[in-house]
Parts: sequence; structure tokens; C-alpha cells
Amino acid sequence: MGIRRPDEATVTDHDPSTTVAWSVDGRTFRCRGPLGGSPPLGEYVRIEPPEGEARIGQVLQLDVVDAGDRRLVSAGGDLVDRVHSPASFDGATLARAGDDDLRRTLSTATGGLEVGSLRDRDDVAASLVASGFNRHTFLCGQSGSGKTYSLGVLLERLMLETTLPLLVLDPNGDHVHLGEVAPGVDDDLAARYRAAAADVLVLSSQPDSDHEPLQIRLAELGRQGMAAMLELDPVTDRHEYNQLLHLVEEQSHTWHKLTDVVASMRDDADSGSDLALRTENLGLLQMQIWAGSDGTTVHQHWTGRAPRALIADSSGLPERRERLAVAVSVLQGAWARRREREPFLLVVDEAHDVCPAVPRDPLERQAVELFTRIAGEGRKYGIHLLLSTQRPDKLPDNVLSQCDNLLLMRVNSAGDRAALAERFSFAPTGLVDMVGSFGLGEALLAGRVASPPVLARIGTRITPEGGGDVPTDWAHGGPGGVVGDGPGAS
Repeated sequence: MGIRRPDEATVTDHDPSTTVAWSVDGRTFRCRGPLGGSPPLGEYVRIEPPEGEARIGQVLQLDVVDAGDRRLVSAGGDLVDRVHSPASFDGATLARAGDDDLRRTLSTATGGLEVGSLRDRDDVAASLVASGFNRHTFLCGQSGSGKTYSLGVLLERLMLETTLPLLVLDPNGDHVHLGEVAPGVDDDLAARYRAAAADVLVLSSQPDSDHEPLQIRLAELGRQGMAAMLELDPVTDRHEYNQLLHLVEEQSHTWHKLTDVVASMRDDADSGSDLALRTENLGLLQMQIWAGSDGTTVHQHWTGRAPRALIADSSGLPERRERLAVAVSVLQGAWARRREREPFLLVVDEAHDVCPAVPRDPLERQAVELFTRIAGEGRKYGIHLLLSTQRPDKLPDNVLSQCDNLLLMRVNSAGDRAALAERFSFAPTGLVDMVGSFGLGEALLAGRVASPPVLARIGTRITPEGGGDVPTDWAHGGPGGVVGDGPGAS
């Protein structure tokens, strides 16, 4: 006669009208009960063994099983209260955990950055472990899920509760108000935030009295970056490529503006004039990102002034190449200074714009190479990534595979959810599949920043939201009448 495992118990072992739980290892649990009485996926439950203290668990798996003339629910999950000496148990009763139980359990287990509330418990805070951001983080959610708004909430909490410097590549101008406080914020919170955000620097591609210009220098791209910008192949264009290498080594310290670069090229007797023609023909002189003689670049601001947060707003740049050049400059500068081991969080919104899964030209390939290098080795030097995009397949596998944190919002595609569950195995498959039904601002938080995983509803912003959608006033009808008095009309 074989040994029967607890999850193989026959339905006659327990009263089928009640839900009964057991644990073999004191760290996970199983339960079985009637269809109408079992907890939903993701729910927190209070488990009362016949002997010993009550435990708090989270349901991570649900299956319906046939039991003769009826169907039962077989469920399982993790015990999340982290007792010092976990013990097995059997015959435990199970009920929905109370809010007070959850506050005690989750404040111990997660705590640090309060980003909202639990998805189904408005009175229980959802928090992230601040120290978990020493690992790379992937934020994913399709358009309309609240991804950008939620990223803003996260950046605010990092500003408020940590001292980790933030360097934000902001292609849509969504985070340019990170140093401000929105109207209506509680006075005490507003005062705390203003103190924490006193040194937020915004560099803009459309500078004004409040924002300094977003600028770089060609030499800051590094040799490979400059060659990529000039579309030079080391074999096909070997003479020009070699001449560029010599010019960089001998004269790049004198290149204060792009016209200096072109002048150096023209002065060269060999293939320098060809380099100058290439620079002009590719339209580099017309790009607005180049710093003048007295200009201060992103890299110089970051290393010299060392702001609490630097927002590089590239939303006004007319060419994709310019946004890529800014990203390559930032990545090259970060990697060049890696041995200084000064930790910071590099936040890349719409990351697929500068780190695509399939690079199409030399500059994109250079950006992807730098992202891959930093994703693989940057953490030990204090360079931590937070990459935000709409779909997992928009970023390279070699970058995604290095992310130990997942912040996941609504993803409609079943294929994308399956790929996410496979890629981020620390996030329970059942919870990942739930995100297809998420509403605006709802998120699954998992990894080093949230263990156990948390189903959350993201809270209210402290700062004004930048960017935003185009207004839909057109939906209210034209001169002939007003449209929309029914449900869902705005």
C-alpha cells in the first residue's frame, strides 16, 4: 500500500461542505472545498490549524476536480507570514484574512514604498521593498493601462522615501513635473515632497525659463557610438573609420562643438575630408542636440552637479536618431564611470524606442549593446535599470532576462502573458494570467521588490502628470446635437 499525499486525499476524508487546508512543509499550503466556498485566486486567507497559531496564506493556484457526483475546488499557495519555525499541519479551517492581519503581515513582508492599496482591499496599503530596486526592474502594460501614470507614482515614492538618485530618459515629456506638487495635495505631504525634490533638474529639447537645454557632444558617444552615428563600418569604410579613431585619440579633447569636429576632419590630409562630407550629408550639423562651446551636456550635469533626479526630456526632438544619440551618450557615460560605484536608477520610459528587440541600424545596435552590457554587469557597479514598455517582445531577451522585478499592468494578449509567465518565473502563472482582466491602474508587483507578490491598485500622484492623452471632446457631438447621455458617457 502506497503513501497517500495530502493533495490526494479522498473527498470522504473531510466534510465536502467546508474548505479544509493542510501543509506538509509549513511554507506552502493546499486546501479543498466546495465551488462556492473557496477563495479566489490571489486572495489572502487566514488558516486556523487544530493546534498552534493561525497562519496567513495567499492563493496562487486553483483547480476544479471531479469528486463523484460533485465538483470541488482544489487550491494551493504560499504561507506569507514568515514564522521562525514553520511546522506542518492538517485539518485546518480557512477563511478570508482580515485587514488587520494583512497590515501586520504585509508591512513585515514588503514595507518601504507605499504605492497604493491592495487591488481588492482599499484600506490595506500595497508597498514595495525599496532595497529591491538594487535589481533591474521591468514595468509592462499596454496602452491605456495606466503604465505611465503608475511609473510617475513610483518615481515620486522613490524620491520621497529613498536617497537613490534617478536619471530618467523621458521621450514623451511625461515626467517633467517630478519636482513640483499638484494642487490639492495634503499640506504635510506637500512640504515633505518639496524638501525631497528640491534638486530635480529637467533638461528639455525645448528649453525655457524653467528648463535647461538637453545637449550632448559627439565625443561623449565613445568611438563605437560616433562610428555608429556616422554609419561607418570598420571593414567596408575602413579608411574613414581608421581616420576617425585617430582623430578621436588626438583631437577629441578640443571638440567643444560639432563644427570643431568638422574642422578637424577637413584639416586632415587623408580621408578627413570624406568624414566631413559624411557628417554634413547625414544631416548631423542640423541636429539640435549638439552643445555649443559654453553648453553643458547631460553627462556634465549628471557628473558635475549630481542632482537628486535628472529628467532628460527628448519629446521635442524631431529625429529618432537624436533620441538614440542622447541614450547612447547617457549609457556610455554611465559605463565609463562604473568603477566609481555610485548607485543610481536609470529609468527608461518607452524603452523599446531606444532598446528595440530587433535593431535596424548601427546606432540602434550600439544602444542595444550598451543596454545589454549594463543589464548583465551594471548591477555590481550600482547601475540599476527600470525599463518601461508596452509589450515584452519589444525588448531584447538578453536585457529582459536580467530583470529580477516585474511590475505588470493590463496585457490583453494571451501570448504575451504566457511569455511573461515563462520569462519571469518568480511571478505565479495564475496571477500573471489575471492581468488580462485588470482595470485602469491595477498591477501585479513581484520579485525582489514584492515578495510575496502583490495585486495592487496604484495610488494618487503627488506631482502633476505630464504628457497625457489628446482630449476626446469630439465624442460629445457636433453642432447638430450632443452625443452620449448613456452609460460610459463622459
